[in-house]
Amino acid sequence: MMESKLRPKVVLWWGIGLTLAGVLVTLLLPQLAYTAAMQPSAATRVDQALLTVLDLVIRVVGQVLSPLGVALIGASVVMAYVALPAARRTAEAEPPTFD
Repeated sequence: MMESKLRPKVVLWWGIGLTLAGVLVTLLLPQLAYTAAMQPSAATRVDQALLTVLDLVIRVVGQVLSPLGVALIGASVVMAYVALPAARRTAEAEPPTFD
């Protein structure tokens, strides 16, 4: 059987990181974009179109990162739960050797 390089602890930390990144993107980046848009030189239509595209990208990224991070956290819990009985089965299957 081929061993996977994914470990529950690594998947857990990726999940936590993605969840926090999604929350920060959703909360902080729109405020920064609107602050930049309120500058006196940002009143042209091109800047408003760029702001609209930036807002769309921020919303999509924020809507994807947080649920993906939460799913990875759940997956790490399942991986740890499934790996525990598998480790017990392999330990029971190997007979003890007495030298």
